[in-house]
Amino acid sequence: MLYRHDLGEARERLATHPSHVFHSQQYGDVEYRVVGEGPPVLISHGITGGVDQAEDLIDRWHNFTPAYRFIFVSRFGYLRSSLPTGATPRMQAGAFAALLDHLGIAEVTLAGNSAGGAAAMWFALDFPERMRGLILLSSAVPGPIPAPIPAFVVRHDLVYWAAIKIAPGKLLKLLFPRSVQLTAKQRAFIIENAFSAGLPISERADGILFDNQQSNPEVNRIPLGQIRVPTLIFQASDDARELSGGQRLQSGIPNSHLVTLTGGHVLIGHEQQIRDEIDRFIEHVETVRAR
Repeated sequence: MLYRHDLGEARERLATHPSHVFHSQQYGDVEYRVVGEGPPVLISHGITGGVDQAEDLIDRWHNFTPAYRFIFVSRFGYLRSSLPTGATPRMQAGAFAALLDHLGIAEVTLAGNSAGGAAAMWFALDFPERMRGLILLSSAVPGPIPAPIPAFVVRHDLVYWAAIKIAPGKLLKLLFPRSVQLTAKQRAFIIENAFSAGLPISERADGILFDNQQSNPEVNRIPLGQIRVPTLIFQASDDARELSGGQRLQSGIPNSHLVTLTGGHVLIGHEQQIRDEIDRFIEHVETVRAR
């Protein structure tokens, strides 16, 4: 009974993010949602995501001010977006470009969050003329690949829901090492907004498995030194793997700036600083573009 209630609430919540589908010839269906006014910012969401969780970066996690024209995209295999045969993060970057053509948008600042980082970096490499700037927000980083959520769990809503209710600590360990100290309030917020928000997980399973097998490992193969667009990187300082990986991103990408913060993978507790840094960065790239 409780499971049905929670799954129903999840579907109702998803319905509050009405979206469209672009039927592309090359990449299949691409789900998207456009919200707001101002300089265009495309969000390449993280694992367990979709258009809804891309928008949550503004509405729930408060990592962006609502001062932009946001393009939220469900990446390959998430919600109503197709998973093309032979899909790669580089192909996902091509799908972003095709969607922007469909929308008549010439240039964007592109923000890659977590597993969405690889596609964002490939967009910067393959479509630099369409980039105003690149933001890597707790992106997947070079180095060891984090343990994935098992396929059996993400294929079945009931199993995933039970894992959240019975063993939330095990799920938290997928995101945070022991070095990251969370308050009870922070733990509850993360469980609700990083895990429960993933329901219905079965509608995201193809995308999650694609990220486990392709997107996260891909960061080790990207030619970082060829990224020429201005890049702002946020990475955790209290997670040794993420800090080392963030430093490798910064040293590899020529025109980049690294901001390290506590709060583990989600950088919890630093929302205002993240918003301020992003606003300054976008204002700078917009000024440069206008010259």
